[in-house]
Amino acid sequence: MIFAGHRFRVAARTAISTAGPILFALVISLAVGWAGTIEGSTATARSLTDSGLGQVMIFNGDFFNIGATVTTFTVFDSNFGQGSKFVTPVLFEETSSGVFVVRGIGTSDTVTPGSSPQAFAFNLMNGTATASSGLFTFGFIEAVVNSSGTQTTSSTGSVDLNLTVDPGPGVSGVGTNDWVFTPGPGAGVVNVSLGTTFFIPGGGRTGNFALNNSTVNSDRTYSANLATNATIPEPGTLTLFATGGALWLIGLVRSRRRR
Repeated sequence: MIFAGHRFRVAARTAISTAGPILFALVISLAVGWAGTIEGSTATARSLTDSGLGQVMIFNGDFFNIGATVTTFTVFDSNFGQGSKFVTPVLFEETSSGVFVVRGIGTSDTVTPGSSPQAFAFNLMNGTATASSGLFTFGFIEAVVNSSGTQTTSSTGSVDLNLTVDPGPGVSGVGTNDWVFTPGPGAGVVNVSLGTTFFIPGGGRTGNFALNNSTVNSDRTYSANLATNATIPEPGTLTLFATGGALWLIGLVRSRRRR
């Protein structure tokens, strides 16, 4: 019986030491895998909208998780009396610091000023809707574009903005609320064909269209965000895994002390 009890304790200890790291890794993967299921800034009423026709705005505050597929594009336009306007969501990859390349073109939507956020399906027209690296972000163009990313009809701004960067993280809970943008009519007609490059001038960066012209305020927050198909677990589920991980760590420390 003594030997049997000893063997049981050894087996139990082995099981705990084996399962513990797995549980701990699961807790970590949950924390990482479920972060950033939505990117962008809060879709809320703000003081301004752009007056430039057919311009591009890119969220520069955070990235989508690898493998996330974008689904729902949400904006807020509270500027009544300006009529219907157009917006097309676009998926970008930041291939190097300050350089954004078009990877996916969503379907164009018509935005009507109102008192609540408006949500549209991304509805991929060309390219990809899935982040194949950890450097994918999104943006939008104030225009109707075809599947090649060429403007067919443009409009003035359809998304509210402030000339500040909101404090704290974006809607993902991490990163910032920073946005970058093409500088207005002086940029010429802007298109978002696959592979088109947008760049923040400086540091030897080059591309098709410059962002953040120094003659305008480059601190902006737009009322737009883009969700993915990732799901956020119930708080109780996360608590259960976190508690299990904590108990394993405590048990491991006690076991080592006894040795």
